[in-house]
Amino acid sequence: MSRILVLGAACIDVLGICSPPYRPGDSNPGSVMFSLGGVATNIAVNFARLGLDPVLVSVLGTGLFQDVVKRELAQVGLATDHWPASVHPVPTFVGIDDPEGRLIGAVNDFSAVETMAPARLRKAVARFEPFDVAVLDANLPAATIDAFLSKYPSVKVYADGVSQAKVERLRPHLARLDLIKMNRRELAALSRKNADDVILAVRDLIQAGAKQVLVTNGGEPITYNIGRSIYQTVVFEAAQKVSLLGCGDALFAGTIYGLLQGKSMHEAVNWGKKAASLTMEVQAATSPYLTPSALE
Repeated sequence: MSRILVLGAACIDVLGICSPPYRPGDSNPGSVMFSLGGVATNIAVNFARLGLDPVLVSVLGTGLFQDVVKRELAQVGLATDHWPASVHPVPTFVGIDDPEGRLIGAVNDFSAVETMAPARLRKAVARFEPFDVAVLDANLPAATIDAFLSKYPSVKVYADGVSQAKVERLRPHLARLDLIKMNRRELAALSRKNADDVILAVRDLIQAGAKQVLVTNGGEPITYNIGRSIYQTVVFEAAQKVSLLGCGDALFAGTIYGLLQGKSMHEAVNWGKKAASLTMEVQAATSPYLTPSALE
């Protein structure tokens, strides 16, 4: 298998963790951490730690965090020299977690990623052809997603919905994507139906043309399909829950890794659950303890 292409956001995560009790509308005591993040970046880092050979393609923003992004990625063997530049600042995610590690709210500025026009992406990935697997996140502009999927019709593509607003960019490609990962809110946005009943919403999405979906719902069971059969599986509890940041990305990366190793969807999702539980135990978007043996 050739290299795996991973396309999407690279950002700096700024996360505030409140000490109990959290008081809305007030300045809460707690701790603040900075780490490398972005859905595509988290997935690529997880792939590298699992011994794969990913190529990450994103946008190099300007400002104080530019060197941090380069250095952090270099430490796991991911280069940035092929990334297009942007006059916009390095994408940044600012979030607040409650004392139990649940996200209270967040703001992100990914304007740099929006400058990834189809021609810029095409130039950035051309040097890595041929490749037969790609993972993309919906932070990419809709026109860029459209152009990439049109240019590489035979490439196996896995996609992350990212948010309620951006998952809409995947709607025209339901039948083209080999696996779409999303949370319950993104499922509702993509299906344009109430997703209180996750199984029913997944069934509707399959009828609309989706090949395979993977849906998270916080601490509730994970939902996925194999053909028209829909399954649910409980999440793995972490030995010590520290933060939920990056857990969904780890779930997706672990699941894709399992599929690439020839595992069934049931087995692959279990590997994804293990990757997520490891990530839950660290105060970062990826876990340094993620290894193939940790999943097996």
